[in-house]
Formats: sequence, C-alpha cells, structure tokens
Amino acid sequence: MMQFLAFGIRIGAMVASLAATAIAPLAAQGTRAAVLLTLPTSTRALGLGDASGAALADEWAVFLAPAQLARVGTLAAGVASESYLASTQLSALAFAVPAWRGTIGIGARLLDYGTVREIASQLPGLDGVETGRTVSAQDHSFVVGYARALPRLRGIRAGATVELFRTRVADLSGQGTTASGGLAWTSPSGWDLAASVQHVGSGIRVGATFGELPQTWRAAVAAPTVQVRNARLKAMAELKRVRGGVTSGTLGGELIWVGIRGTDLSLRSAYSYRDRSDDRAPLSIGAGVGLGRFTLDYAVERFSRIDQVTHRVGLRFVRVSAGSASPAK
Repeated sequence: MMQFLAFGIRIGAMVASLAATAIAPLAAQGTRAAVLLTLPTSTRALGLGDASGAALADEWAVFLAPAQLARVGTLAAGVASESYLASTQLSALAFAVPAWRGTIGIGARLLDYGTVREIASQLPGLDGVETGRTVSAQDHSFVVGYARALPRLRGIRAGATVELFRTRVADLSGQGTTASGGLAWTSPSGWDLAASVQHVGSGIRVGATFGELPQTWRAAVAAPTVQVRNARLKAMAELKRVRGGVTSGTLGGELIWVGIRGTDLSLRSAYSYRDRSDDRAPLSIGAGVGLGRFTLDYAVERFSRIDQVTHRVGLRFVRVSAGSASPAK
C-alpha cells in the first residue's frame, strides 16, 4: 500500500506543503502510478478488508469483481466518501442496472489533494516565499462494465470493465486507460468463487515522472450463508497480489440481523496478512444499518506507521421490485 501511495504523495509534494511530514517516508518506496485505483470504494467491502469479491453482489462490483455485476437483478446505486491521508478527500459513486440479458455498471472516483498556496523554490531571494497564486491536484477516474451469466455454463458468470483515469497537478496532467475482467461461479451447495485481473494497461506520465499501473490478481471464496433465526452469517476469504510483489490474504465475515419492516443491522470484520510495505493495520471493522431501500454503511481504517485513522461513510439505494431481492442482503 505504501509504495502505491508514493506516486500520489510525490504529486502532493509538487503542490507545496501537502502534509510534508508524511511525504518523505512514502516517496522512498518507489514509483507506482494511478494510486487512486488501489484505494477504497465500497464502504461495506472496506469493513471486510476487501475480501468480498465472491460474497458481495452490488453496484460496487464494478470496482471490485466485474463478474459479480451479473448478480445485481435490480437498479442499485451507492455513494461513499472519507477524509483520507494527508488531508485528502476520497470519494466514489457506483450505479448498476440490468440490461441486455446482463447488468451494466458505472462508477466514478475522486481523490482530491486540495488547494494550497504556491511557494517559490530555487529562485534567488524568493526561495520559500509565497507567490500569491494557489495550485491544486486531483486524481479521478470513470469506469463502465458489463457482466452476465453464461447460459451454457451453469452457475458461471463473466464480466469486464474499462476505466479511464486522469491525474492533474497544477498545470501538469497525465491520463490513461485500464481494463479488468473476471469470472465467478456459484455451486449448487451455495459456495461462491470469483477471480479477476484488474488494472491492465500501460503506465502514466506526469511531467518528468513515469509510473506503472498497479495490475492486480484476485481470487476469492465465500462460504454458504448460515441462518440462525433472524441472523445470517457469511464467511469469506481472498488472496490478492499486486504487481511489484505486494501480496495479501484476508479472512472476513459479516453478520446481518434482519428485523421487522425491512430493517437490518450488520457487523463486519476481517483480518489481513499483508506485505511489510503495506501500512494498513491488519484488522478491519465495519457496520451498517438498513431501512427499506436505503442502507447506511460505516468502516474504519487505521494506518499504523503514520498513526492515522480514517472513517468512511457510504449510502446505498436499491430498488426492490416484485420478484427481486436486494443485492445487499
């Protein structure tokens, strides 16, 4: 995780004093481009340590597991945001709707580094003096995907996405395109399996800096749901490897208590085994409250090395029609 943030933090350094105390240790990790592609989108998935590629079938699958879009059988939309590292703001939205015998997913995400006052550097007599101008930096992306069940292969689904991303730093910018694809399978006994390759594409250049994309391989499994009265428990696991040697394994679980009149309460947690370069704490925690068509989710993430905690909040809407069920359940 730290080496992916290096590219973004270098960009922050170019717009003056964006959390200078955090920039130095991050920049030493090497250059990775499109840091935005590795950051959280779904609040629910974040509470599960992202070990949700085979378990969750909602609009956020357009970012996490393309093939799982095929299980979204009704219109669904979500938005999430948090104050992220080094005073940045990280936000995302996703939308899914059944179409053309499958499901279309659309999403966007934004990492806003903020606006700061420009400070002159390497100018005789003016080094460290404000110029009177302000500069800003942003990373943003737009993704579209499609998935469907394969009729001749019982229980198997396939999906793919294309994502456009752009980095802007003051007057400099860079952009690129990535592709992702995946397969998923549900066994007759209720086991779910999913695998995907994400962020395949060339690197990105911003000014004189070039970085490779964080190409990612993911494999996930989810056990059949265990029902005890009004409570449902689902266990899941995921193995993930990112280009550059960063490997992680995560075990997680979600407990949902279903009440009356369409209400439900969710508790989520996961434990991750990560590469030493990843600064995130191993324990993930999240919760959710559902009322009818709307669900409010929360997740907390801790970064041990820089002693910072982030809080992500998300809101989902699912149109429940006759004969369909909410993909969040």
